[in-house]
Amino acid sequence: MNQRNRKQNKAGFTLIELLVVIVIIGVIGTIAGGYFMKEPDKARVKAAAASMTSLSTQLERFRLDMGRYPSEDEGLIALLQAPENDDGSWGGKYVTKNKDLRDPWGNEFVYKSPASNGDDYEIISLGADGAEGGEDFNTDLSSVDE
Repeated sequence: MNQRNRKQNKAGFTLIELLVVIVIIGVIGTIAGGYFMKEPDKARVKAAAASMTSLSTQLERFRLDMGRYPSEDEGLIALLQAPENDDGSWGGKYVTKNKDLRDPWGNEFVYKSPASNGDDYEIISLGADGAEGGEDFNTDLSSVDE
């Protein structure tokens, strides 16, 4: 009867073995989680660049219809709603929704006309933090940098 009890005790995992496995799984999860947590931000940066390219295309359509780009005062909302001084040339809606004028982080794109480098306009995303400057995913993105 003593040998039978010993065999039954050896049949399962010990508490220490279970704790070691749990710690190993935790370490692997932490490493993998840290890697995958950066992926959504990388995707948002790419989406912001794509959105700025799309807005640039719509600004060109606006210019073809109106003979000019929206003023800085009119802003990008001129792609969604006809400007007050429209003489009937506005051919919009150039974008379909107000959210098309926001970056992937939910902040409004900044529109400058003329751009600081002398271009006709500049579209800026302030990045993940929604403030000027920053590093990594908080870096400002500009349509003139593309």
